[in-house]
Amino acid sequence: MMDSFVNVDGLDGDWVVVSEEGVDHLVVGQGDTVKCVNRQRVHATVRHSIPKEENLADTEKTQGKTHSDLADTGRSEFKSSPKLICMADVKSEPIDWLWEGRIPSGRISLLVGMPGIGKSFLTTDMAARVSTGTPWPDGHPCEQGSVLFVTAEDDPGDTIKPRLDAAKADSRRIQLLSGVIYSDGESESERMFDLRSVEILEQSLATMDDCRLVVIDPIGSFLGGGTDAHRDNEVRSVLAPVAQIAEKSGAAVFIVAHRRKAISSSADDMALGSRAFTGIARAVWHLTKDAEDDERRLLLPGKNNLARKQTGLAFTIAGEPPSIQWEDEPVLMSADDALALEGAKAKQGTNATSVDEAKQWLADALAKGPQVGNEVKEAAIRAGIKGRTLERARTSLGVVARPQGFGLPWKWELTENLGHEFTENSENPCVSPVSANENSENPCVSPVSAKSSSVSATVSANENGKKPCVSPVSAVSANLFITEDDSWPN
Repeated sequence: MMDSFVNVDGLDGDWVVVSEEGVDHLVVGQGDTVKCVNRQRVHATVRHSIPKEENLADTEKTQGKTHSDLADTGRSEFKSSPKLICMADVKSEPIDWLWEGRIPSGRISLLVGMPGIGKSFLTTDMAARVSTGTPWPDGHPCEQGSVLFVTAEDDPGDTIKPRLDAAKADSRRIQLLSGVIYSDGESESERMFDLRSVEILEQSLATMDDCRLVVIDPIGSFLGGGTDAHRDNEVRSVLAPVAQIAEKSGAAVFIVAHRRKAISSSADDMALGSRAFTGIARAVWHLTKDAEDDERRLLLPGKNNLARKQTGLAFTIAGEPPSIQWEDEPVLMSADDALALEGAKAKQGTNATSVDEAKQWLADALAKGPQVGNEVKEAAIRAGIKGRTLERARTSLGVVARPQGFGLPWKWELTENLGHEFTENSENPCVSPVSANENSENPCVSPVSAKSSSVSATVSANENGKKPCVSPVSAVSANLFITEDDSWPN
């Protein structure tokens, strides 16, 4: 583990420095440099003064000692005892909500989504509603207040402000924490803010008496360079103080996280990094695309520790400058449901996309009426569609091949549900009216005698002894006869 160093200045006498996790204990003097085992904190917490006459300035004598070790030396300053709370003395209090049932006040909530999905559009829409007191999309009231943005990916001038204006926000109530100013009395310097300097966040909220919402977007940019986002204890050491500040201030802290690429069985496990992100959040929301509409976004519920699970919501992003357009109807789907659909589609791989494209091409090709089958196949090849893909698209659309007469080519046609479907793994691939692939394991061979408009069909099993195929055939020719040696053309 990489060591970090801090400098303890402005102290009188000798002090004990305790790291954030209570692991590293050092006795230091004024101005001493302290080596901290816990690399998550760039500052040391200084507790318990020690009289100079005790002469404990030698750090080697006390480094690594616990509170109990120091208590054994007889120094009363290091005595410890548990703090117990009798639950009979605790007063029950209702949950305070920023967004009723969805985003609790004084707690951390998490939004998870892929880059470019519209997470920042959502947070600016939320900020606009809070700044003006505009009701939430589901009709619940929204208490007016101020908003603090902590964001790293969007430019204030060309992105954040135009989006706030498009959402009709009261920008006077919205502040952006853009950095930290350090001063030594003679000069100043500015550095990027991260949550290891959590006191800066607390100071910012202290200047905003009515702050109702804090947006941290994205969380990965503000953990600090020494924090491993995939280690549970390290993430919690950064977020736990933030949770305390949220509770103290009453503001809802809405953290935005990117989604991992690999598909999981649980949507809440899709947050990029440690499970501590979803663990410490009291409510988790997921933003994803509608599988049936690429322009539609679904805001779907994950876990909620403080209320029953809510319905989802849907919106599109439209206009210039763009803004969110919410739909009135709720979405009766959870984040896990959407993830399951996504996983099923992903298992089909790129072939699923190819079939979808082939279906669209074939539907367009047959939109004006029946077309000669072989000509359709040749056109598909020229369009870059493989034969197997075309067959799957043909099956999915319910395309049938109809004989046009004896010796004439068969034509493909879009037809309503005929009651018989061809499936890829079927042992008896019969489509009604009948069309059999030349390479079919079970071509449908049926001697048929047709006279004028009447048709009679008899059944014969194929040479492999598989299921017989019964197919009513409409023949244009008055005398169409197909022998057992013939196979149905495509």
